[in-house]
Amino acid sequence: MANKRSITVKGLPTVSEVGTASEAITPGYLVKGITTVAKQTGTGQVPKAFALERDELGAGIDDTYRDYAPAAAYASGDTVKVGVYKPGDQVVAYLASGQTIAVDATLVSAGNGLLTPGSTAGTVVGRAIDAVSVGVAAVTAIRIEVM
Repeated sequence: MANKRSITVKGLPTVSEVGTASEAITPGYLVKGITTVAKQTGTGQVPKAFALERDELGAGIDDTYRDYAPAAAYASGDTVKVGVYKPGDQVVAYLASGQTIAVDATLVSAGNGLLTPGSTAGTVVGRAIDAVSVGVAAVTAIRIEVM
């Protein structure tokens, strides 16, 4: 299993720190915007941009050094560190609740910063590296390969 302390698993994203959050945003959420950053609400073609953890401050994606527990979110008005990824890069992203995901399943924007299984309604953001079991009742992290 990859490092669970970082959103970036593999690759070198283009990083931006010019935008402020318009709402609470958890590292690993799909985001939109440049000067104002928000959870991605689009379900069509969306940029592969994810909120990043503040690793330069010693912050990871979990505060306990255990499995995928979400980090404290950016608050509205905070400067958000955003990474834009290329195909082949790997990231830790979050799935909408109640999903069953197989390895290599395609994932699209769920319209709320989360990902959901792919369909013809959305542009594929990535594919699952990990499988997620049936019955997940809460938002869950998963490693994906950006497409």
